[in-house]
Amino acid sequence: MKFIVLQKNLSKALSKVNRLTTSKTTLPILNNVLIEAKKGTLELSTTNLEIGIISQIGAKVEKEGKITLPCQILTNFIDLIGEEAIEVELIENNEVTFKSKNIFTKIKGISAEEFPIIPQIEKENCFKIKAKILKNALDKVIFAISPTETRTEISGVLFSFNSPENEFLTLVGTDSYRLAEKVVKLTESNFNEKLNLIVPVKTLQELSRLLEKEELVEIYPSESQILFVYESTELISRVISGEYPDYKQIIPQSFITKVTLEKEPFLKAIKTVSLFSKTGINDINLKFEAKNNKTIISSLNNQIGQSEVILETEIKGDDNEIIFNYRYLLDGLINISGEEVNLNIINDSTPAVLSSPEDKQYLYLVMPIKK
Repeated sequence: MKFIVLQKNLSKALSKVNRLTTSKTTLPILNNVLIEAKKGTLELSTTNLEIGIISQIGAKVEKEGKITLPCQILTNFIDLIGEEAIEVELIENNEVTFKSKNIFTKIKGISAEEFPIIPQIEKENCFKIKAKILKNALDKVIFAISPTETRTEISGVLFSFNSPENEFLTLVGTDSYRLAEKVVKLTESNFNEKLNLIVPVKTLQELSRLLEKEELVEIYPSESQILFVYESTELISRVISGEYPDYKQIIPQSFITKVTLEKEPFLKAIKTVSLFSKTGINDINLKFEAKNNKTIISSLNNQIGQSEVILETEIKGDDNEIIFNYRYLLDGLINISGEEVNLNIINDSTPAVLSSPEDKQYLYLVMPIKK
């Protein structure tokens, strides 16, 4: 194997794949990146056995071949070299030399034959979506998930392709205490069957990190895996087996009290009174006076003190009162677009719904704390 590659291109490719490698593994090969030179292309691959990332860059390939090298050492080394061409050559004993204008370095590798095979998905059924739209949607649901070993079916994001002609993709995340749902329009779809997949959070965190530009993301699903293709990078992951809870049945369709609040004053009020919430419970009380169009937000901690903030709000329906974990409330508010937020409730034992007048495709459910 022998090739010449630009430092900035190699550095960028390594930054895309290196996060999957970790020292916390009993398999040393998983610390390595597979480098394969073939037909004018350099392909870099890493895997943790659940996720695989493959990134391609251009290179002047003088001799084809492949080898694995310690990913973190290689990344750190390449980042410290100036922006210039690097000549890379595999010599004997799985050693690789790196030559540039003023640098000569030799790194010991492991044979490519020991590197795990990254599964391939046939690129037949395809959904396409703009990268920034998908990234925004992922960020709005991932935070609501708390990875759990006891309920693996909610340790990932539900990808639901169930709209007429699959024009839309619905993403859902929950930890059973709160739930976030975001619906996005697909740019293109050639798959007309209904399909639900549960994609691990770690996979989607890696995917979100990769998405930067307005380019399209291609999504190729299968029964046991899902493939995301973005620019010259492919990310493949297993999907979580099991059936996602029928969350639609817990979304209230009618409410006793509907409140419209200005988002920023509401956020500030929650942060203010939260300083006096009970440790470990994080409780704040919301009282709605429909006749006066007032929302009273308060908290009481016998060891610290108490706080109360009154907001002028628009309230439709009856007076009401409810207690929330302020952290869950803040998480939802931060991810709601626009200057106003709708808070719709029934009582202190059913989920409340947060939404935006400006984004009808996003909702956030949060369970109250029972008195």
